[in-house]
Amino acid sequence: MNHLSLRRNSLRACLLLAPLLSGAWAARGQTPAPAAGACQVKPVQGAKAEAAEGATAGVRIDVKGADGKGLGRRTRFYLLARSAREAGADFSAAPRREEFLSGASPELRAWLARHDCDTLYCPEYAAEYERAVAEVPEFKRAFEEGLRKYRSRDLALRWLTVNFPLKEARTEFYRRKKSWLEGAAARAGAVSSVMTDEKGTAYFLGVKPGRYFVSNLLPSADGVLWDCAVEVPPPVPKQLHSITLELAHPKKQ
Repeated sequence: MNHLSLRRNSLRACLLLAPLLSGAWAARGQTPAPAAGACQVKPVQGAKAEAAEGATAGVRIDVKGADGKGLGRRTRFYLLARSAREAGADFSAAPRREEFLSGASPELRAWLARHDCDTLYCPEYAAEYERAVAEVPEFKRAFEEGLRKYRSRDLALRWLTVNFPLKEARTEFYRRKKSWLEGAAARAGAVSSVMTDEKGTAYFLGVKPGRYFVSNLLPSADGVLWDCAVEVPPPVPKQLHSITLELAHPKKQ
C-alpha cells in the first residue's frame, strides 16, 4: 500500500471517529437534567372555601428531605405564573457551590458542608470562627494575616473573612446564584417567593385564586427540581391557607 492510500485511509478513519468522539466528550461534560420532585395537593380538611370578589387565599407548602422527614434547612421557593421547565430555565448554567471552591482544602470543604450558607458571612459560620482558625488552613492563614495587620486577636477574628485567601469562596456563589435566580424567576413570571423554615414549611399569602406553579427554580444540592402545578381555591374562613402542597423527593427506582 503506497503512502497516498495510507493517508486516505487515515483520513477516512478520522472522519468516521470524529462524531463518536465529539458525542462522548459532550456526554462527559453534560450536566444531568434535574430530577422531578414529587407533588401532592391537599385541601384544608373540614373547611369550605368561599369565593368573594377580590378575595385572596394562601398556599402552605411542606417540603420533605430525601429521608422523608423535614427538609432540615431553609430553602427559597417561588410561586410562578408558568412552569419553570417550560419557561426555558437553563439548568446547566445554574451555579454550583463547588465551582467557587477551586484550591480549597478538604478541611474547608468539610467545614462549609456543615451549614447550608451561600456566603462566609452567615451567622452560623461566624459562631464557629474560633474553631475554624484551629482546624481549617485557609482560616488559619486569614487569622495570621489579621494579626500581622491589626496586632489584635479580636480584630483578626472580626475581620477574618476580609483576609480570607480564597476570594471567590466568600460571596461569589451567592452573587451568581442571586443573578441566575432573578433571571429564571422573571422568565417564569414569578408572583412571589418565600423561605421555608428548617422543617420545610412556608406560606404564600395574598394569592389570587387561579392556576400557578410552585418551584425551587434552582435544583437542590442532590439535583431535585420541584415544578408543581397547583390550582389555588378561594380563601377558607379563619385559615391562613386554602390548600396545602406537599413536596417530596422522588422515590428511588
